[in-house]
Amino acid sequence: MSIGIKRTEVMKNCIQKFQSALGDSERQVLRQCLQHALQPLPEDAMPWYLLDAHTPAGYLTPAHAEVLRSIRKDWKTVPHGLLWDAPDSSHAARSAALAQLAAELRDLGHITGWRNEKFSYWPDAVILSEGQCREPTANLAPAFEMERAAYRFFGLRSHAVHVNGFTQDGFLWCGRRSQSKPTDPGMLDNIAAGGLPAGESLHTCGVREMAEEAGISEALALTATPSGQVSTSRSVARGWHHETLWVYNLLVPADVQPLNQDGEVAEFTLLSPQQVIQAIAAKAMTIDASCVIAHAVLQQA
Repeated sequence: MSIGIKRTEVMKNCIQKFQSALGDSERQVLRQCLQHALQPLPEDAMPWYLLDAHTPAGYLTPAHAEVLRSIRKDWKTVPHGLLWDAPDSSHAARSAALAQLAAELRDLGHITGWRNEKFSYWPDAVILSEGQCREPTANLAPAFEMERAAYRFFGLRSHAVHVNGFTQDGFLWCGRRSQSKPTDPGMLDNIAAGGLPAGESLHTCGVREMAEEAGISEALALTATPSGQVSTSRSVARGWHHETLWVYNLLVPADVQPLNQDGEVAEFTLLSPQQVIQAIAAKAMTIDASCVIAHAVLQQA
């Protein structure tokens, strides 16, 4: 048996131990996480399009649409929403124009939590295949890059890597987000998670996040196994949150204690399956982490 197959089987057994410890009502909590992952768009959501695109790039609140119309004449109102593009429709021109616009919106107080980190945006025609996201790689050309803090304002699909940290006996390591985090401060989260920066692969992002957030060595991080994806969408205070979560599962050896390195995690705690479900039901766990856990566990059903 190859190392990769053996590793997958060991991981599957750990997750099955987690699942077998749950009753029907606890499994239903996990099913509800996935059922509620994709929330419907608000009726007043305003789609906006890149020139000649058949599907929206993102969705704006009415207030955000009005802000854009008031400060930019090149955001045109059309019967089906708003239309914008750079004059030559190139990646570089779009990225430059949107960087300037995002900075202006920040200075006006419409965008907060500035990170000085860019996300890449891929149109649905590029990133979707039969309704599922394709893996964002260098082989897929993004339409533009934009400051990650602006993604919710513009209602753009982002991508993130989330890692479940299981133990041999089916328990789960969870981090508690720092109170200084702009999103979901103080809530329980996966052992490591982070948005996918422009130009970085899912693999590299996951290894980096495990090192920064949990002090996981590269050698151990490389043993994490991919487990598919979960897409989430919902209204949030800063606009429309739309993200594809790329799920990885990591077997954390008994002699490894996660230890945060970048100040983004206040503490780590090892939770039994029942404690995880209780945290999810009590909304003490972030929505995204709850969906990622549910996806990993229910896949083994």
